[in-house]
Amino acid sequence: MARLTIRKPAAWPVSLLLGLMPSAPAVLAQTQTPSPAPQQSTWPTLQSLLKVPDWIELDLDITAEPMAAISTHSQATPSSAWMQQLVLSSRFSAGFNKPVEAWQELDHWTLAVQLTSFSGDPNLDLAVGTAFPLQTVAHPTGLWLTEASLKRSAGSGNVDLKAGLLPLNPGFVESASLNNYIHSALNNTLNLLIPGLPINPFVAPGAQLHWRPASGHELRFGSFWLQSETPLASMFGVVPGQPNMDGSLQIVQWNVRNLPGHAMASEPIETAKGAVNRQLPAPLLQVGAFTTTASSNLIPAANNQGVYGTLTIPITLPIGLDNRLWAGFNRGFSAQSNPTPAFVALGWLNQGLLAQRPMDVLAVGWGSTWFSEALAPGLNPESVLELNYAIALNSQLTLQPLVQLILQPQGLGSSPPVLAAGLQINLSF
Repeated sequence: MARLTIRKPAAWPVSLLLGLMPSAPAVLAQTQTPSPAPQQSTWPTLQSLLKVPDWIELDLDITAEPMAAISTHSQATPSSAWMQQLVLSSRFSAGFNKPVEAWQELDHWTLAVQLTSFSGDPNLDLAVGTAFPLQTVAHPTGLWLTEASLKRSAGSGNVDLKAGLLPLNPGFVESASLNNYIHSALNNTLNLLIPGLPINPFVAPGAQLHWRPASGHELRFGSFWLQSETPLASMFGVVPGQPNMDGSLQIVQWNVRNLPGHAMASEPIETAKGAVNRQLPAPLLQVGAFTTTASSNLIPAANNQGVYGTLTIPITLPIGLDNRLWAGFNRGFSAQSNPTPAFVALGWLNQGLLAQRPMDVLAVGWGSTWFSEALAPGLNPESVLELNYAIALNSQLTLQPLVQLILQPQGLGSSPPVLAAGLQINLSF
């Protein structure tokens, strides 16, 4: 039977322990104003430390993902790996800290540059025999250029333009609901793995147009040229794990935000102790379609087309402060060149499961990926079930313990499940 491994381009009760941890200052005493104040930062930010002028915005994000996994086979030995991601983002615009109504033409423009560094061992999936990485940040190690772009914001208009060296996401495919998960198939881009797609940390020369024809509706158009994608990935010495590519990508996406519950989701949560900031994403329907050509000396020239979508809706449950259900899929139509032509996923998000921890988020998610019968016949879908709990210690530090169960690893029905546990640590400055 075929075997396939795909690298993604990448003793106290828990409730008592969590109750003793410091919580982000999100619950406010009741006052005459119902809106909650912003969370207070515990540590200085990069912006304040460097005392940069108000036309510069700097952010530094550090994400670490230590994880251990083991096959449930009785003779298996556990494997572990630590991956870490550091993202330095910089934006420059004369329009920062100015009301939109007062903008001049120069104020509409923003220059953005982002660098991302990965370190650690990205091969935990290979060690335990799964087709997809168990960690969000399991990418080839080294320094990457992950954006260099110029954007014209609409201001009070309805069209945004952006061009430069760009990844496909977050402008396309990505939904905020997916960012609550750690496994690479659940997090981010609906496990879209067609060779050559510039999914972060890969970038390619590209352009995007976002048009808002009506309130709550947005159409997004994008085009990317793939020839320089691999050289850009390796410009600082990274071995990107893919050959030089050629071809292009065109994509269109429709976002609908004014779904039932949208107005409620934009307001704070009123509790007996005061107002609490919402941590869960607003309702969103997004549907998209793409067509691409991507060829190399290893991959013959081929057209790839596909559609995708996500839906996030609020639901009322008698547990926690706020709840969301979400679903997502991608479906490709080119089995000869798309190794994973189908993916579906479902999830539930809950804020404030514990009354003393109103800013924490519980996430449960399931995803299943089908393999191409033309490229790897006889394989079953590989599925993942993830449970995690994001503990917001303050506005800058979040700890997210998790467990994962991977069924039919590498699509082999005879393979025992893989059980993994780990922690995501996210620190922002």
